[in-house]
Amino acid sequence: MTTVVPAILMCFLIVFGFIFIYFTVKVDKLDADARDKSSEIDGSLWDRAFQLTKLVEILDAKGIEHSIEAPNINGFGLGMSTLIQSTNAESLDTLDRQLKEVLKKHPELEEEEEFKTHLDKFQNARNELMKASLAYNKSANRYNSRISTFPANAISSFHKKKSKPNFMYYFGNLNEIDEAAK
Repeated sequence: MTTVVPAILMCFLIVFGFIFIYFTVKVDKLDADARDKSSEIDGSLWDRAFQLTKLVEILDAKGIEHSIEAPNINGFGLGMSTLIQSTNAESLDTLDRQLKEVLKKHPELEEEEEFKTHLDKFQNARNELMKASLAYNKSANRYNSRISTFPANAISSFHKKKSKPNFMYYFGNLNEIDEAAK
């Protein structure tokens, strides 16, 4: 009897340890995936802001009047919260609309190679940002689903892991939005 209790206790501890480690690894892997996807959003935002600064520099060098205030690209770093990412995406789309107004007045800019290159990169960065935000939301939802069920919820509480917010910016067609506002 005295040797049975320690053996049962030892088996229980081994099973508990295995479950704890298994779910810790699963939760950590999903957490790391969500962080990686979030950093892709950060990178796309930085690239979009950088390309916009180059476009504004070209406008300024040509003496073209505009109201576009180029963002400070130093403010676009890794590890931004999803709220800040969403706010930055919205402000860049607002600046994109202002750029489109300048292009309506100066269509010749789209024929210039340097401007066209930066404009294409600016638009491609928006497409990458949309893809990255969808991938992040999918990853965050997967993580949140995992940590909301037992035993992962107990293990995530032990490791002080919290649910991840979604990237909450709607990427509408900028041209359609502009037409609807008129």
